[in-house]
Amino acid sequence: MNESETALWWARIRAAGPQRVAPSSASPAGMLRLVEPDVTAVWLLTVVPEGARPSVLEELGLPVLAVEQPNDTARVLAVCMRCCWAEPTGPMWPGIPASRQQVAAVFEEITDRDEAASNRALVAAIRRLAGAGWLLWDEPGQTVRLGPRVATWGSADLSALRELWRMLPSSADIGHGDPETPR
Repeated sequence: MNESETALWWARIRAAGPQRVAPSSASPAGMLRLVEPDVTAVWLLTVVPEGARPSVLEELGLPVLAVEQPNDTARVLAVCMRCCWAEPTGPMWPGIPASRQQVAAVFEEITDRDEAASNRALVAAIRRLAGAGWLLWDEPGQTVRLGPRVATWGSADLSALRELWRMLPSSADIGHGDPETPR
C-alpha cells in the first residue's frame, strides 16, 4: 500500500471511525486488523499508544470521545460489556451477541427507572455507541455485540473493566436472561 492510499485510509477512519472491509484487503500502516468471528470481514482501526492522553488523539487527528448523556452512555456501555463479554479472563473482542432484553434487564436493575424511561435511555445510548464503533447494533434483530473499539483498551483498562464486570449483575442473575422469561 502506497503513501497516498495509507493517507486516504487514515482520513476515512478520522472522519467515520473504524472501517469494515473485506478480509483480503490490504492494511494501511499503523492500523489494527480485527477479524470478525465468521471471517467475513475485517475491522480497521488506529493503534493508539496505551495511556495516550487526549492531546495525542488530537495530534493524530482522531476525535476525543464526547457524547450526549455521558452517564447513561457509560452505564449502557458497561452493561453491554457485562452481557457480551462471556469470559472476563479472555479477550473482550469480539464478544458474544446479547439480546436487547438481556441488556435492558441489567440496565433497569442498575438504574431503577420505570420501563419507558429506561428503554428510551437504553436505545439512545446504544445508537450513540454503535455510531462511534463501541458497539455493533443489529436493530432489526434486536441484538448488540461489542464493537471493534473495545479491542483498543490496554491492560490497565482491562484490569479495571474486569472488576466492573464482576460488580454488575448478569441478566441470568436477574431472571431475564432468557428472552422468553416473562417480566
